[in-house]
Amino acid sequence: MLGVDALVNLLGSSPGHGNIQALIRQIQDNKSASTVEAEVKAYPDVVYHNYQALGLSLQYEAISPGMDVSKCTPRDQRLAAIDIYSGLEDKRWTCFPALPLSLHVISSEAEITIKYDSKGKDLVNDLGEPKRKDGGAGDRAGPAVWMEWSLQLKSEGSEERKEFKIQIELAGAAARGVDRWNAERAGTCNWAVITIS
Repeated sequence: MLGVDALVNLLGSSPGHGNIQALIRQIQDNKSASTVEAEVKAYPDVVYHNYQALGLSLQYEAISPGMDVSKCTPRDQRLAAIDIYSGLEDKRWTCFPALPLSLHVISSEAEITIKYDSKGKDLVNDLGEPKRKDGGAGDRAGPAVWMEWSLQLKSEGSEERKEFKIQIELAGAAARGVDRWNAERAGTCNWAVITIS
């Protein structure tokens, strides 16, 4: 089980940071996979390091606003978001092998666990009503239903509170269409992508 705090603590790191490399090795060990190299896709506003065989994508942005991150050196890039894939919606991605994810957040007394088979209703029960939600208006085009929470991590033995956002996109036909927010539709959908930022 991987703690979300380990992922949140990587935000702001440069691509070559030792903790990021250690995470990649840990995930590879969970999958018993040989070394997986990132497929790098660079755009002016973001550089993606995609590990499709690990169900993981790292999104880097420039350290200074207005810089073309695709032309920046790695030391001028910072990790802005982490995407974790279930492999359900997009078959190019395998399921993230370090599931379940555990969260210790201020808003909950109990540890929250996101498993491979967690559904929309489970996420709302555990995390509460999302701060933002959207998507799924089109039958096929655009993103499916997604929900976003702003949370604070509990730090053991410390008063420090680390804030982060978790956005979860749901998978399946029930996460799209006019009545997508009906509990019998989106509530029954498994998650497809978890974004931590």
